[in-house]
Amino acid sequence: MVMIMTSGVTRGSVPSINPPWPTQGVGLWTKAFRHFVAAVAVSRERRELASLDDRMLKDIGLSRSVAEREIARDFLDIPEHRIG
Repeated sequence: MVMIMTSGVTRGSVPSINPPWPTQGVGLWTKAFRHFVAAVAVSRERRELASLDDRMLKDIGLSRSVAEREIARDFLDIPEHRIG
């Protein structure tokens, strides 16, 4: 049995093959998608917060002014920890 060794390839290794599509920017699209999904969830929570009356806000420890400030935030203005 004759073994032919080529540079960069060792016994048991598999040479890497570049995929036919660009992989740069995949992380950017993934991050943008996660940001959008989080923005939709936070937007839904803000709509629910807007529906609460003063008694319910007091139960969760929020004043009307704090709730209104949160409700008025922009769609894409979400806390960084909410982005998965």
